Amino acid sequence: MFFTQPYPHKKFNNTSDFFLEAGHICIKADLVQKIFQEEETIFITYYPEKKQLFMAPANEELFKTIHKAKQKMLKKKNALGDKSFNVQDLLDDNNINTESRDLEFTVQEALRIVMVVL
Repeated sequence: MFFTQPYPHKKFNNTSDFFLEAGHICIKADLVQKIFQEEETIFITYYPEKKQLFMAPANEELFKTIHKAKQKMLKKKNALGDKSFNVQDLLDDNNINTESRDLEFTVQEALRIVMVVL
């Protein structure tokens, strides 16, 4: 009797602190600590004309008000402290490439805001 796997799983090898993998935006632990600290939820807003996703910790109420943001749950990705959140619906709704890849980003530490190019 033979057992075969239908498709071998390919692991994406990221080189950025922000990357897209399997419909999730993943964030490396050092950046999670710097921007989101111990927050388990974040606010996000996508601006299609700029192709940018803005995000901030959920305790930043001004961000929520200014950007009319949605709340997302930051989930533990691995034992290193990396975190991720699901954006598959955002990708589908805006016809954004779903291929796993590193993402360009800008951090405004003083405001605790991150802007990610999708």
